[in-house]
Amino acid sequence: MKKTFLVIGLDRFGITVSEELTNLGFDVICLDIKKEAVDKVAQFATDAIIGDSTNEQVLKEIGANHVDHAIVSIPGNVENSILTTMILSEMQVPKITVKVENEYHAKVASRVGATDIINSEQSAGRRLARKLISDSVLDYYDITKDYGVYELKISPTYQTKKLIDLDSRNKYNVNILLIIRNGRTLNPRADTEIFANDTIIVIAEHKYIHKFENTLK
Repeated sequence: MKKTFLVIGLDRFGITVSEELTNLGFDVICLDIKKEAVDKVAQFATDAIIGDSTNEQVLKEIGANHVDHAIVSIPGNVENSILTTMILSEMQVPKITVKVENEYHAKVASRVGATDIINSEQSAGRRLARKLISDSVLDYYDITKDYGVYELKISPTYQTKKLIDLDSRNKYNVNILLIIRNGRTLNPRADTEIFANDTIIVIAEHKYIHKFENTLK
């Protein structure tokens, strides 16, 4: 089932995350108190709404309690960011990523319900969006516009397969570079097996990575 994301706060970071998630094929609800910010995402977002995220009723009306993941990116207002995070947590939103302004903001956001903290000076929206699409994506870096290096976590329920049987290069245009297992780094061959709970490093074309990571569950 397709995931739904809620992006609250449409600064440059929030807009980038929203656009990238939309391009990846996910439903994205965008919320900001400023009309001019909402207008910037109206053409591509699933829903683009003007509203105050610190108002619990507003969040209920836009369906915040039904989203899979909320991203809070409210610039220059730590108090509103924290209050929004707290309300989302009380609504039992499963995952809440908060872009923080400073160490104090990060500490309080974690205490009131943030499941992931993003430092605005260290993370770009595109990279975050790639990580958000799945629990399997631990980290991600762009190489070119179309390709990236992904660190993927293999599901605990994964059935062991050899690389030659997985055939990731031909089926998904994904090259498996390394396997990390129990703290050891392995240089895989065709007959190397991938086990549950392994971590793999791959080079992949962005448009195929989501299909490939679904095979790792």
